Amino acid sequence: MRLVSLATMLCVHDVERSTAFYRDQLGFEVVSYEPEIALLRIDSGLVYLFAESEPTEDKPAVHLAPGPGSVILVLAVEDCREAYEELRARGVEFLTPPKQPSWGGWRCFAHDPDGYLIEVEDWAGELHAE
Repeated sequence: MRLVSLATMLCVHDVERSTAFYRDQLGFEVVSYEPEIALLRIDSGLVYLFAESEPTEDKPAVHLAPGPGSVILVLAVEDCREAYEELRARGVEFLTPPKQPSWGGWRCFAHDPDGYLIEVEDWAGELHAE
């Protein structure tokens, strides 16, 4: 198997509202949009935003509903403090200003309209692809 792409799918209460947040405040490009599902891109990162989904034939016992659960969307940037100021100017509300974790770099967190946690970080460690 050769992986050609990796995307995150977030179930949201209002696809239009969430699309506007990711586009206008975080700078994502809208690749495709329908009332029930949108695909957004930022550089090589892909995020699908979709409305509540009942079980289907290929996922018979799975009902997908909005809610943050344990999902964190990580936006790796060159300079966290610069990104923080830029995103604040666009209306993104952060939990705190950027902080330096013990392992290095800078990071800060915000919530999207459905409560999903968004981490903006500039740690350029071994886990990040060039």
